[in-house]
Amino acid sequence: MSENRTVHLVEIPIGGREGAIWNRLHSEREEICEALLENGNATFEIQWLQSRLRKVDDALDRLMSGSYGNCSQCGGSITGARLDTDPALVLCRECEDSGAGSSDDVVLGNLKPFDTIFMHTHNSDYRILLLDPKTGRALVEGGEFLKEPKEALLKGSAVLGFPFKSGALSVGSNLEMWVDERVLLTSAIRSVQVKHSAQDVARVYPEGLSPVHL
Repeated sequence: MSENRTVHLVEIPIGGREGAIWNRLHSEREEICEALLENGNATFEIQWLQSRLRKVDDALDRLMSGSYGNCSQCGGSITGARLDTDPALVLCRECEDSGAGSSDDVVLGNLKPFDTIFMHTHNSDYRILLLDPKTGRALVEGGEFLKEPKEALLKGSAVLGFPFKSGALSVGSNLEMWVDERVLLTSAIRSVQVKHSAQDVARVYPEGLSPVHL
């Protein structure tokens, strides 16, 4: 018994801004796939790469469907400047700042002064007392160089070869902070726990799990 099928050919964007975004996303996708095929990747690195690959694939799907650049939460436009920073973004600035939608990141701007962050990396544990969420000023204790609490500026996190996430702690990434005018880079983040100062409540963001799933 034969079955008739209709094949729909989709034109791939090859010019203009959409073409540049398409090429950039595909280039990143190839880099991720190559990294996943390499031997010796730690489990947390593999999970981060797999999570990023899903985001890139979703962005490519949105680009093909014509919905690329629209916030997945409110439907508004995501600015070109934000997409230039990360072409796989799904939230506009307003929705991201409000904590809406799904994210693998702990965004400092969403926290309050004197919230405490307990961060477990591949090599060390850190206790971070957040003093100013807007600037990232905090007291940090842990690791090889911070045996005692010391004031630091938390700048953000990134994995080599991928966009820097300013003001965010991302599982699988390395946290960058400034201490005594020196830049310190932690080993890859495995999990983050936030304890709020006003409430005896802790939200745990374990390795490979988004806060929205808790």
